[in-house]
Amino acid sequence: MQLGRIATALAIPVGAVLTFAAPASAAAPSAQAAASPPSACYGGYSYDGGAFACFAPYGEHLWVCDTGLNHHPVVNYAINGGSYSGNRHYYPGNGKCVDIDLDIAETGYITFTISNYEGSTFVSGSRLYEVSAGD
Repeated sequence: MQLGRIATALAIPVGAVLTFAAPASAAAPSAQAAASPPSACYGGYSYDGGAFACFAPYGEHLWVCDTGLNHHPVVNYAINGGSYSGNRHYYPGNGKCVDIDLDIAETGYITFTISNYEGSTFVSGSRLYEVSAGD
């Protein structure tokens, strides 16, 4: 992986910070519940720490996690500078993640934000993350 291609991404060692439970069902295009993000995943937390998202370039997976503040994570992403997905709400449950399997060319990139919501009410957002799909 070329470090210059992910200059605005922040590597978060999630294994030591979050605990995740076994998979459960989830609804979204190419999304499924999963145990935990891989170690080579770039992103971060909502400002209040209640939601987490990261992008794993190998295989092009966007991980969206509920870190357990009695709310749920919402991700908004765009591929290669295209239109944003809109606020996609996920309900994996406390300490669980959703794995969104994307199809991005090796020369492409993703930009995303993660938010924490209570129902339809915004609670906390994050900075914008940009990560290269090249690994």
